[in-house]
Amino acid sequence: MKLITFEGIEGVGKSTQINLLNEWLISLGYSVKLLREPGSTNFGEKIRSLLLSKESKITYETELLLMFAARSEMIKNHLTQAKEDFILCDRFYHASIAYQGYGRGLSLEFIDSLVDLIKCPIPELTIIYDLTVEKGFQRKTQDTIDRIESSGESFFKKVRTGYIDLATKRNEVHLIDANKSQDMIHEETKNLVTILINK
Repeated sequence: MKLITFEGIEGVGKSTQINLLNEWLISLGYSVKLLREPGSTNFGEKIRSLLLSKESKITYETELLLMFAARSEMIKNHLTQAKEDFILCDRFYHASIAYQGYGRGLSLEFIDSLVDLIKCPIPELTIIYDLTVEKGFQRKTQDTIDRIESSGESFFKKVRTGYIDLATKRNEVHLIDANKSQDMIHEETKNLVTILINK
């Protein structure tokens, strides 16, 4: 099993690229499972509803711990004994580093300790689609904004900084410019996955 995770601020086009890659991998004869965070289990989807609801008035620490609670269940249910050739996951622990670490200002060391505690597997590849905060939200003007998305421009600028830092510091993390056309982004995504397949 090869785990590929996808990251980026709101509006970068992750879902589109994940679906395109899924179709491409299946066309090559690979088995694929799609996951999302938070979610992907009954318990995780309940946590997702709580985390994204504007009615949830929770601390940043509670937000972080709920993310890891959902993540722990997803790992146990879908990753520990995965049989598929590829698992494509919409966000993983890099999101906690960017959102709760850089964005909310929580301890990066504590987040790393939670990664270790629940035995998060390191993805073979993490792709961050990068876009300015302004352009990201321009793309979402027709969408309903959830609790995290309503955190403000300065918050998301910190999140984006976190993602860029991760791409410079971690070998498995790669940045793709999300300003390009959907087809060009898909080609760059396929190129990174092809390198992974040929390793």
